[in-house]
Amino acid sequence: MGVAKNLSELPDKDLITLLKQADQQAFVVLYDRYWSELYACAFHLFPYRETCEDLVHDVFLYLWNSREKLEIRSLRDYLYISIKHKALNTIRSQKKQVEISADDAPDFMDEGESDASLMVKELNLLFEEGVHSLPNKCREILVMSRKEHLSNKEIASRLNLSTKTVENQINIGLKKIRVLMGDFLLFYFFYFFFG
Repeated sequence: MGVAKNLSELPDKDLITLLKQADQQAFVVLYDRYWSELYACAFHLFPYRETCEDLVHDVFLYLWNSREKLEIRSLRDYLYISIKHKALNTIRSQKKQVEISADDAPDFMDEGESDASLMVKELNLLFEEGVHSLPNKCREILVMSRKEHLSNKEIASRLNLSTKTVENQINIGLKKIRVLMGDFLLFYFFYFFFG
């Protein structure tokens, strides 16, 4: 009991070191520490209890099976990215909207990439999927606004539309993308426009 209590007080970095040495108690501590957070994250994206439980299990199974080769700087970020990736893949396959091949999907388990780099790739992928799903005019306006950094007035002038129409199309586009990205849309704009 004393060993388990001491392990539960260790920071993630130390537990990862033990995990790499196949320490099952360290794995159990990490599982207990993050299970409910990962479940909540998955449930936010894909609200099906049993599926979310399976997704969390898959993330931890991968963590255990790949423990010796993983280079993780922030376990929390790594786990959140992994669960989000698994949930989004499940959503994609359920809706049959997007077929993801090994060439198209970002490699979230590549040891050489930093956690932040993985998050940026996934955020970009999510945002691009959201933009791609918009009607043509709405997509064009949103790209001009968010990627070309044009003002609403400049967009309206270029497309021969009223400023109000441009504002409405941007709002419609962002609402649709927000459904896909959830809370990550705010992070996306903060990171790419203020970071």
